[in-house]
Amino acid sequence: MSRSSVCFGGVVVERKQPCTMRDGTVLYADIYRPDEPEKEYPVLLMRQPYGRAIASTVSHAHPLWYAQHGYIVVIQDVRGRGDSQGEFIPFIHEAQDGYDAVEWAAKLPGSTGRVGMYGFSYQGSTQWAAASAHPPHLKAIAPAMCAADLYHGMFYPHGRFAIREHLPWAYQLARDTARRLGDSEAERYCTQMMRSPDALIWQLPVLGEHHPVLRKYFPAYFEWCEHSGYDAYWAERDWLPKVKERPVPSLQIGGWYDVFLMGTMQSYEALQQEPGSPKLFHRLIVGPWTHIPWGRKAGGVDHGDQADGDIHLEQVRWFDYWLKDKRDAELFHEPAIRYFERGSNVWRHSDRTSLMQPAAESSLWYLQGGEKPANGALGGGSLSPEEPGGAPSVPDVFVYDARLPMSLESYLPLDRSPAQDRYEILVYTSEPLESPLHILGSPKATIYFQTLGGPTDLVATLSVVLPDGTARFLTVGRTELSREQVEGWGKAEISLRPCALHLDRGSSIRLELTGSGFPLFARHPNHADADLHRAGAESLRIATVAVGSQSGMASFIALPNL
Repeated sequence: MSRSSVCFGGVVVERKQPCTMRDGTVLYADIYRPDEPEKEYPVLLMRQPYGRAIASTVSHAHPLWYAQHGYIVVIQDVRGRGDSQGEFIPFIHEAQDGYDAVEWAAKLPGSTGRVGMYGFSYQGSTQWAAASAHPPHLKAIAPAMCAADLYHGMFYPHGRFAIREHLPWAYQLARDTARRLGDSEAERYCTQMMRSPDALIWQLPVLGEHHPVLRKYFPAYFEWCEHSGYDAYWAERDWLPKVKERPVPSLQIGGWYDVFLMGTMQSYEALQQEPGSPKLFHRLIVGPWTHIPWGRKAGGVDHGDQADGDIHLEQVRWFDYWLKDKRDAELFHEPAIRYFERGSNVWRHSDRTSLMQPAAESSLWYLQGGEKPANGALGGGSLSPEEPGGAPSVPDVFVYDARLPMSLESYLPLDRSPAQDRYEILVYTSEPLESPLHILGSPKATIYFQTLGGPTDLVATLSVVLPDGTARFLTVGRTELSREQVEGWGKAEISLRPCALHLDRGSSIRLELTGSGFPLFARHPNHADADLHRAGAESLRIATVAVGSQSGMASFIALPNL
């Protein structure tokens, strides 16, 4: 055992091992080995920016657990993070450095030459980056809660910048840069902003000068905001096209409440366009989890003692198949998707290739007006399986003031009933269900509208109303109403995030329509001349939206059937 090695938990740990990149930059890793040096083992590699001792243990088992299952485990600081040399530019070096790290790991003493990669969030994205460069010794990956296409799957998942997620994260990354440079005051400030970002999230403009610490220590945040459309900047950060050229087997892991669920789904479905074989196939597991933690309780809902889905064992099973030739025949023949159904709290399987595209069968629920306007949960709006008929009803109207955006903090199954009392929201609620309803996939709302003011956003939020009046959040989507429309009616189509639900008899479906979901994603300033991220408070305007539903022009939401 060398001086850099210690025995910990029954495995050998080699600390701060150098790995030289092709440009001479040295990255450092900790290596965990089974304490049987006479044998050879495949390698599991994780590349991360948060300090290699953490090793994604907020979601994954500690490296010694994987080592005790017969793997050499390598946890590497990416360029410019931890002890590694170089400058950290988020995502930019991860393809080339990932290639070099994989090939280095394959040649480690005691390695069989087969390498797999694992980890979640940024550690998942480093897997897609490495896979896009096609290192010959990379045999399988298990990316969790991440995106291969950063624009659509991570930063702009609803076509709007995900400010609630990325502003605090930018301060987290700035904090680590400040620490490397010895600026303890900036480090303390970044820690404070990570924990209490609300004041800065509300400040306008989004690209304003009220983030001097970010300007100094993490300027990439402003690039994310400046490139609000998919352009060459984001194409450089989209690894999916190159991954598809020569894919590597992938076990993708997502969470129904995770901020990056759309990225997980998009990557999985892009790879499912080609038929699988025992030599190359992909799998998807989606649990009842937020980004952190992966447990049984999220948003005040207890998902039961099976909520973890044996996710650690599933990952070992995956790598045993590809790296140890433990060709479990069941793994190939099992349905491609394994998912947790909320409500029934059971794990189910599906052979669908897509949960984001329209389902083969859907149940339609039509928006209906009433004697009272549909503003607020006590209004006259309803959802009905019957298409509206008879005389045209009076349209329902909401007013969206961009200075006071309607709140949506997260994707957690929180109670939205207090917010649903607001009159800036149109609320449509079904009668209590007479029989259970199963939903799997992406709901889609089709809404006929007119606007005064704008362009503006139309946000659709779905919840389930329980017999006690609690309205648990289910899913959300948005689209832009691109221009003022006072003559005739426009038709908007909104795809909501995928979900898997069992709605009990006696519960009701509720649809909200409004102009924002802030700060989950950035608000629309409500006019065409304002740059979305440069608009100051003086630029925020008011938009009025009318929603109609009548015979020949029926607004509805389609719920994909199981």
